[in-house]
Amino acid sequence: MADDLSTFIAQSALCSTHEHTEIDSFYQEARHDILTHLFDNYVIHDLYSAGATSQSIEALLDVSNPDIRSRFNAVETAWQQIKMGGFAEAVRLAAFELFEVEDITSESLRRASETTTLVGGPGERLRLLRDIANLDHVQVDPGRRPLPLEMLGQTFFHYDLNVFDLCNGTPELSELTEITGEDVDSIGSLALAIEKLLEGSHKYVVALKSQHAYKRTLEWIERSDDEAASALESWFRLGSNISEADRLCLGDWCTSYLAKLAGRYNLPFKLHTGLYGGNNFMDLKYIFAGNLSRLVSRHPDTRFLIMHIAYPYSDELIAMAKHYKNLAVDMCWAWSINPIHATDFVQRFIHGAPVNKLFVFGGDALTPAATVGYALQARRWLTRCLRKEVSEGLSEKSCVDLAGFLMMDNPRDYFDVAAKSAALLAAGSDTALRGAGNNPFRNRTRSIRNSGRS
Repeated sequence: MADDLSTFIAQSALCSTHEHTEIDSFYQEARHDILTHLFDNYVIHDLYSAGATSQSIEALLDVSNPDIRSRFNAVETAWQQIKMGGFAEAVRLAAFELFEVEDITSESLRRASETTTLVGGPGERLRLLRDIANLDHVQVDPGRRPLPLEMLGQTFFHYDLNVFDLCNGTPELSELTEITGEDVDSIGSLALAIEKLLEGSHKYVVALKSQHAYKRTLEWIERSDDEAASALESWFRLGSNISEADRLCLGDWCTSYLAKLAGRYNLPFKLHTGLYGGNNFMDLKYIFAGNLSRLVSRHPDTRFLIMHIAYPYSDELIAMAKHYKNLAVDMCWAWSINPIHATDFVQRFIHGAPVNKLFVFGGDALTPAATVGYALQARRWLTRCLRKEVSEGLSEKSCVDLAGFLMMDNPRDYFDVAAKSAALLAAGSDTALRGAGNNPFRNRTRSIRNSGRS
């Protein structure tokens, strides 16, 4: 049904507050074909869960093999079991949008592969994200530091400063020294290195980001400097063999110090909660958003952005957004995890918490084709959600206004995108930032391909 609301959501630009998209040189080097464009994303985890083998999934994504039919045939049985799910729905939407494939079969994929114009050339990644997905800008978590040079001198790609290692209690000290020039040999010098890291990057990045929930509990305990100093000494001596107690202590101290600095520099602190990407290692006790309550209370001047609606534990997150002034919620990845749950969540949120605390899209994807599918999916289900509001008495104009606020106005204001864009443009002409010295920008290695997502 075409109506003003549907048309507005379908045609309006959308901010993506969380992606892992490859930098452009990596995208070109990857030489994606139709199968990696469509399947090199979270859908492989549903395929595996449905019975596909790791070998068949590896073959599916092997671009060195030109036999599209045999590569897809190896996972087709599993595909039939998952194709109604959220991850697969995004694949189907991308297949139609990018390749005019209505029904995904080995033969339809083979035919489309012979006519596609997506060949990985310069500018293709930007075109997919900006022109096809119709994104206003994307916020990228590169998975590690330092920041990529590609962010300088442009305004579409914005970046998070990833601090996973620090929050996890496994600080990459040599990297900190390289970026900041500060030799870390004590808890005091670690604090100084962290401060220099933020001092050098806060003008350019949109947020801090950590996904330490993959490796430890989100529960936070206040730690003294002396306790943290003792834990850091253990890290110096033992490295990865550090005890769990010392690792948690050091991680808690670093998380709190980062939160303090995030407040000082007015940077949101993005934290992964809820479901893990991948298979067969999720520890449910780690992922509750409620575990963060003490940290949020301890730092009232810091804006915490809780990611992925803590799926499936979303009700407590609405309560937290209602209760804590400094806590907001990001729906990145949520629509594709379970679109029914996400749609219900939006309706419950807008009737239970301030709407300026809700951010409605992030593809959370490495490949831009996947983000195209996730953006189409988010628009589809946000439309269904707000149509329901219209059917229950809210005016269509009110829902159009709300959609515009959630899709564009709110994220641009919250992340101060205009100011960050101006800083990136100005930095593009500052050649000193591209050279050696204490700055957060470096050329990066291919390791971004293997860095954690979500």
